Amino acid sequence: MNTIQLSIEELIFSFYSEGLYEQGISIKEAYFPAMNDSELKLMLEIASRSLLAKEMVEEVNNQYKLKREYTSYIHTLNYAESTVKASKFDVSLQAEDSISFHFKDGEVYLHKLLHDHQVHYLSKLTKESMFSIISEFFAFNSLKAECEVLFTLKSEEFDELLEDVSQINTPSEITIQKWGRKSDNPNMVELLDDLSRRNGKMDSILSLQYDSNNNPEFIDLSFIIPGKTEFWVVTRNQNLDLCFQRANESTINNLLLNNKIISA
Repeated sequence: MNTIQLSIEELIFSFYSEGLYEQGISIKEAYFPAMNDSELKLMLEIASRSLLAKEMVEEVNNQYKLKREYTSYIHTLNYAESTVKASKFDVSLQAEDSISFHFKDGEVYLHKLLHDHQVHYLSKLTKESMFSIISEFFAFNSLKAECEVLFTLKSEEFDELLEDVSQINTPSEITIQKWGRKSDNPNMVELLDDLSRRNGKMDSILSLQYDSNNNPEFIDLSFIIPGKTEFWVVTRNQNLDLCFQRANESTINNLLLNNKIISA
């Protein structure tokens, strides 16, 4: 089995089973802050029987322990070498959904939350399958293999652009003229329209790596802008300028496998 699904209770039991008590307590405090020790013990007993029904635990020294073939999923959740997290807004632009790819020991694990964050879905993948999963998540149409950079904005200009489109649903003539002077690329008008309809809100792909103390270290943050006819992808170059392209296979794959730290 390359995929497992764990309820919150089962996940807490799995952390405890692997001796990761701090992580189990952290989840317990987040979801069940008023639970006392006796209630926690009962919950763990129920969770162990639930996992027994899934044939995911075995009896060891009169205790139920997670089977060896599933322990890597739990340890990867606790400590990965790096993570790529993709996030997108729903149609209302109020709520976000996300999926994460965790990398450890040459393996890739897909992690997502189901049923109002009550179930953790974990699946062991090949790197080759990541692109199809991210394409389905963002609902990409068929993408070209590569696309050139259409135009580039300085970081300050990018912030100013988002400010200009954050309060309107249709770009004003003044806004079009202003940004048309900054970039003579005809795609700028289409981009302004797409950003305005979303009030400047963008989907994203965040890359992190972890140090020896399991502290996250920022690698890079890129943006995805769903448009009427195009998906735009915004990446940073070595000068930290924002580069706009049509979404394409090469750029998206680079984002998924990126491990080069962008320093501010």
